[in-house]
Amino acid sequence: MKRAAISIVACLVALAAVSAGAAPQGRTAKPPAKPPAKKTSAVFTCAAELGMGAASKRRFCDVIVASVAADSVSVTIPAHTGPATLMFDLHNRFTVPAAQADIARVFTRHTAVVAVIRQAGELIDRVAVTRDYRTPADLFDRISGAARGGPLKVIAPGAPQALRVTIPSGVGAIGIVGARLEEWRAAGRGAFDSPGLPIAIVSNVRVEYTPR
Repeated sequence: MKRAAISIVACLVALAAVSAGAAPQGRTAKPPAKPPAKKTSAVFTCAAELGMGAASKRRFCDVIVASVAADSVSVTIPAHTGPATLMFDLHNRFTVPAAQADIARVFTRHTAVVAVIRQAGELIDRVAVTRDYRTPADLFDRISGAARGGPLKVIAPGAPQALRVTIPSGVGAIGIVGARLEEWRAAGRGAFDSPGLPIAIVSNVRVEYTPR
């Protein structure tokens, strides 16, 4: 008799536990909230526009040695919450020699160091790109001239380095500025960091952010 009573009590406890865990009839459990959707912006201005790629149709801009964003490349970040992500392709800036130039003499290796800064100049991060130039096959694209059908510009972007930089929360605009260029040629090596000097090229600039 006691064993039967104990079994009945155990069954009742088990049924109560199942009932407590089940959702009430007629109600459905709410799905978990989705994270806010991110958006991408490509609003930026350049102190020195290079032009459009003849093949890629990309917009190319010089990266200039500078201490403030307005003197190089400025990127606007729309109103957002949390950190944002700056994405861009960084290219070495090569001068294309004449077609008949000696390949051994035209070899060039560039390392361009670039800083991502706040509008007033405070450093956020540094990035770099290193590429070699021997023949036009080492270029990413050529840049169309000012006149339609005119000759291509002698300045051209090397193969791109895709970069991502986290921008701290609360920053509404940043700059991409040049810091230093190291150059190796057959004649020797040089390093350049004079203000106003173009040392690299950017393209495909965009910002990923979470809107407010």
